[in-house]
Amino acid sequence: MSQRKKQIRQKFRNAVFARDAFTCRMCGFVSSPESAENELDAHHITDRNEMPNGGYVAENGISLCESCHEKAEAFHRGDPVPPGFAPAELYGLIDSSEEEARAASGRLGD
Repeated sequence: MSQRKKQIRQKFRNAVFARDAFTCRMCGFVSSPESAENELDAHHITDRNEMPNGGYVAENGISLCESCHEKAEAFHRGDPVPPGFAPAELYGLIDSSEEEARAASGRLGD
């Protein structure tokens, strides 16, 4: 992975974790700035392969603990999605939408 790609991913994680106060937005597990990298995931609500420029924007990310991240990934795998974990519901938790995320992601290339 290129250094630029690593920086983009790190900036995405930092922005998502900070916005979410280092807390899983589904179950409320609280981490810290020092431990978030190991205890939380910055989940792409809409798959990064379906977004312009990879969707590495806070409008497309949500902080989830490992257990909740696994549940959110069900949508991307095509499995039944547990209640509360559908993309529209996750966007609602962060006051965003797929449209906002696409627009923000499109601006990454500017």
